[in-house]
Amino acid sequence: MNTFNFRKQFKRRWRRWKRTLWMTVALLAVTILAYSGLPISSTIERLLTTNFSEATSVMGPVTQETRSEQEIQALVEQLDADPDHLTSVVLETQYICGVETEQLGKMARPQLKMLLAQHPEWDANVGTSDELHLKQRIDDLSPLCKQQAYISIDAVGNLNLYEGKPAEEKVIRTFFQLDVGTLESSLPEGVLEQLQQGIRIQDKDEYDSVISTFSDYAVDEDHHLIRNGG
Repeated sequence: MNTFNFRKQFKRRWRRWKRTLWMTVALLAVTILAYSGLPISSTIERLLTTNFSEATSVMGPVTQETRSEQEIQALVEQLDADPDHLTSVVLETQYICGVETEQLGKMARPQLKMLLAQHPEWDANVGTSDELHLKQRIDDLSPLCKQQAYISIDAVGNLNLYEGKPAEEKVIRTFFQLDVGTLESSLPEGVLEQLQQGIRIQDKDEYDSVISTFSDYAVDEDHHLIRNGG
């Protein structure tokens, strides 16, 4: 009998930007920087690129959210009052599994305002007068997690997400407890053994598929199957 197969074809989830809007923003940014005589770092060049496939991967898709001028001004006013001062910008990306931090470089006020306006979906706060912290959330696994994430079951029946092989016991997240007996009798032979050894997770589709499948065997605190209404 074939063992349970969780492999699914990879799906690209990137969304395309509106070409005219992004070109206008990029050209405006370059014009302001050139007029101000400010240097453009390699990171900023990526943020202001007119290579649209690259822009999407670096900046993320355009959203319908907006950040008001008042909000932007309130954030900027917490920074150094010198208009020529360059502020360090840090972007933290939180994934379903994993966190990454990127130094975006130093930016002047015009650049900061443009970045804040372009990405209202990013949380922003001022750490010190010299540093702006940005945070975005992505409904996907981080690149590192895609390389080493596993879903497995522990000794008490908890379904966990692991960094690395389950034997290393580096639990990132616990989902729910399973009715192991019902699971073993309901699914094809070999599935429980595969789960105990660890199911390799390489993308969001595999992640969702595994969680959805085993959620049918989740139990509540009284060890009643949740799918049967407890």
